[in-house]
Amino acid sequence: MPAWVKRLQEVKWAYIQPGNPEEENPADRRDSILIEFTSGDAGVRCTAARALAGPEHGVIATTPTGMAVDSNDCLSVKLDAP
Repeated sequence: MPAWVKRLQEVKWAYIQPGNPEEENPADRRDSILIEFTSGDAGVRCTAARALAGPEHGVIATTPTGMAVDSNDCLSVKLDAP
């Protein structure tokens, strides 16, 4: 796990999801850091992690209420939507 993950607060767990070298889009070929936070807005958490990750890693952030992916501009999707 990259050292910058330790600078984030309220992390429940984090791990690396390997990228897919077969993907056409270079952003989809990079490894992504999956991070579950114990609270907060997923979009805000994603944006903060994105700033620390740099271009070599993607970021997928989840909170108890939402999920955001940096390749989608960290737009939060509610997990409890009907």
